[in-house]
Amino acid sequence: MVLRSLCAAIVLCASDLWGAAINGYVLNPFTQARIPGIPVAFYVRQDGQILEMLRKETDAEGHFSFAGPFLQDGLHFGLAAFYDSIPYFSSTLEVGAQQQIILEVYEKTDDPSGIRIGTHHLFFSLRENAIECIQLLQIHNTLERTYSGSGDGRERQVTELALPTGLFNLQSHSGLLHQAEEGRFFDNQPLPPGRSQRSFSFHLDARKFASPYVHQAIYPTDRLEIFLNPPSIEIKPSFIDLGIIEQHGRQYQKIAIENLQPSQQVAIPLPLAPALRWSLKWAALAGAFLAGGVALALSRQYSSTDRARALERRQHLIEELARLDDSFAGRPEDPHYIDQRAHLMREAVALTQALEV
Repeated sequence: MVLRSLCAAIVLCASDLWGAAINGYVLNPFTQARIPGIPVAFYVRQDGQILEMLRKETDAEGHFSFAGPFLQDGLHFGLAAFYDSIPYFSSTLEVGAQQQIILEVYEKTDDPSGIRIGTHHLFFSLRENAIECIQLLQIHNTLERTYSGSGDGRERQVTELALPTGLFNLQSHSGLLHQAEEGRFFDNQPLPPGRSQRSFSFHLDARKFASPYVHQAIYPTDRLEIFLNPPSIEIKPSFIDLGIIEQHGRQYQKIAIENLQPSQQVAIPLPLAPALRWSLKWAALAGAFLAGGVALALSRQYSSTDRARALERRQHLIEELARLDDSFAGRPEDPHYIDQRAHLMREAVALTQALEV
């Protein structure tokens, strides 16, 4: 009796030293088939980094099991099944919190016809001379296969995005985002059936970028929601005006447009303050004058009063050009706009030439 109790105590002690066990299987939920012979990796977070502790293959019935002294109750971990070169990750799990773990995997496809955007959020904020843009996408894959795009690894091209030229400080918060050609970018994360989220951000130089921002839909989009800070623009009828909201201590003017089709473009008025708009227009005018060899110094032949009037008139012309450009932002080919702008430009150039040294 004493010997039997001693043996039981030894077994229990060894079990505590060895730790818990993680058991589960890999499944295709559409076919209900369990997948044999594929790698399953075990991950933990340590010192802010995700580390792979070990990797095993599923058995003939799709089962996997991990055991070891490091598997103590309460340890947080993650799993990934690698099927057809695509990783399928679990959520964050806890040792001892579940008896069986099911990892779902899918066949893959390069057919994008099942991809649509549920909601595409665009946040624009004016920061000194830079426009900050944050984009969040809710992507729906309506097929029963993972959309894998083309290519492999870091160079895989999956979710396509049309972004403006001249952007800088591009950062992806949900995978690698790389440029294929001018204005054409791709995320490299495969899209399993169901919903996925992608997010990224970038900046535009407000001194070089002219309003409006043109958003181009690549996939059918149920709803485009736009948040503008500061909230100081006039909303055109094509947008739904959803009023002023506050997020993260900032006020945004929220507008929306629905049911976008592939290749459809939306002109979005950027939240540039009038003073900045005028300074940008002046910078453009100055560049045009200098390119034509016109000096911007004032003539000594003018009296102080005439010089002041000339400066005031020039500033007025600059403001008129800025307002005109804003009014016809969506109609740059309008004949009335072209004629009126040409008239203002001629007067501005003539005035500057008259003031040159």
